[in-house]
Amino acid sequence: MKDHNNYTMDAVKNNIRSQNVIDENVLNAISVVQRSEYLPKNYKSFANVDIDIPIAHGQKMLTPSVEAKIMQSLAIKKDENILVVGSGTGYLSSCVSLLCNKVHGIDYYEDFIKLSLQNKDKFSFKNLSFEKKDISSHWKIIGNFDVLIFTFSIESIDIIISNMSKNSRAFVFLGNNNSPIKSGVIIKKTDNSSYTTEHILQTSIAPIIQNDD
Repeated sequence: MKDHNNYTMDAVKNNIRSQNVIDENVLNAISVVQRSEYLPKNYKSFANVDIDIPIAHGQKMLTPSVEAKIMQSLAIKKDENILVVGSGTGYLSSCVSLLCNKVHGIDYYEDFIKLSLQNKDKFSFKNLSFEKKDISSHWKIIGNFDVLIFTFSIESIDIIISNMSKNSRAFVFLGNNNSPIKSGVIIKKTDNSSYTTEHILQTSIAPIIQNDD
């Protein structure tokens, strides 16, 4: 992985700190992983600006502040295994891989997976893997992980809760598909039938992709 100079790393950290993200592990991860390497060529100069950046298929990357708040709110531990659903170009998965044991990213689009794998190999992430998979047909996979991150919105969390394992937690965007603003919430499943939710943020986010096949 290429090294930032100290000025760039400090600038990235200070920008995220201004968004009430103070977890040093999170700040270090986002300063080490160069976000510009995961963006389309025409947007690389906006890598650390808090704006929506289009990638492909009508999808957009989460903004830097939202990505950082997700990681901070989950309080990820070094021994945990993470599933990122809707991994896109692989940036968030790469950051998370510096905080945990293993990360597996899945996405609906094959070209996103290919790009993510290229970045993984280029930067030598050893605990990171990617796979093309439509989560709407494979909900049971989420039961294999300690922490889940969903980068799209859903209208009901029931399907997620029913497949989460005991003592796992998830970050989910929740809201009506027709509403432009969704709520980012943390779900903590305490046993087979009990869970808690905590509101973390609000932002504009696209809904889960519906497979019409």
